[in-house]
Amino acid sequence: MRRWVLVAACSIALSGCAVPHARDDTRPAKTAAQEAEITQVFQRYREVRASAVELLDPKPLSTVETGAMLQIDSGSFEVAQRLATKGQDATGPVEVVDVETPRFGKYPLWFYAVVRDAAQDVKRVQIFERASSVDPWLLTASPETLADTALPDLRHRGGAAVTVAPDDGVGLSMSAQEAAAAYAAVLSDPEAPESGEVADDSFIQQMRSTATTNAALPDVRFSQTWQAEDVRYALRTADGGALAFVTLTREDTYAVKEGLTVTWPEGSPQQAFLSSGIAGSGRLTYNHQVLLYLPGGTEKPRALGQYGGVVSGDTSAAPAR
Repeated sequence: MRRWVLVAACSIALSGCAVPHARDDTRPAKTAAQEAEITQVFQRYREVRASAVELLDPKPLSTVETGAMLQIDSGSFEVAQRLATKGQDATGPVEVVDVETPRFGKYPLWFYAVVRDAAQDVKRVQIFERASSVDPWLLTASPETLADTALPDLRHRGGAAVTVAPDDGVGLSMSAQEAAAAYAAVLSDPEAPESGEVADDSFIQQMRSTATTNAALPDVRFSQTWQAEDVRYALRTADGGALAFVTLTREDTYAVKEGLTVTWPEGSPQQAFLSSGIAGSGRLTYNHQVLLYLPGGTEKPRALGQYGGVVSGDTSAAPAR
């Protein structure tokens, strides 16, 4: 475990509220990154993000973020631009309380970091990835947990964190990829057969409550679907379990009775993307990065944290069925 204190990267809090193969130990392996390099990665990320916040422009983020992480943050910046506000920036120091650098036989390389933000009372559990020797390190995942959330200890071999292949279910109730699919199925349908396979955690309850509220809108047919992307990052925990970074895509679809319009409160992300509301049919798309813990043995997977937001809005979507 390594620990640093850094000046905080500014962040925008507008959106409402991140696998390698198993490695044969006989092959040459490369540690993902050394301490000096990791310090430079954090410093560069902080500087670029601060510049993006100052300009209220997400374009610089593409040099330090990628994938769903970039989509979520770009969505947040779009909301900020449309609402003409910079939101609440984190201005205090942040502390890097843990860094884990697995070993890999080939690119891409990635490392795991836990950053505590006392001002926001959260911990960000992050993955930085480098696609090749000529590419920069990019932040690909950053789910947030409450500051006092206990994260599972990771397993080490030869001083390095041990990775888990997405289809490796050894010692688990299911593999990380199966857990991601089951989790998405339960979010889509509380009565799904997979409902007995994952824990009914606070994130599922929160999303279910939101869906129930939307479904109760008069003269509106509402549906919500979830889909899990391929798991790319997972680490073995000391108890024989796994800690997986799961990216989920959520689509909220509305079919509104003729003559009516669905609108959202002024200043909400939904209102920023669909300022005229939905008359007829429409859709909002969200990305959520979920930190999923799969305890060893037969215990059910559960979410420890998440980071997500609206990434697009469309008023030409097909009506909900």
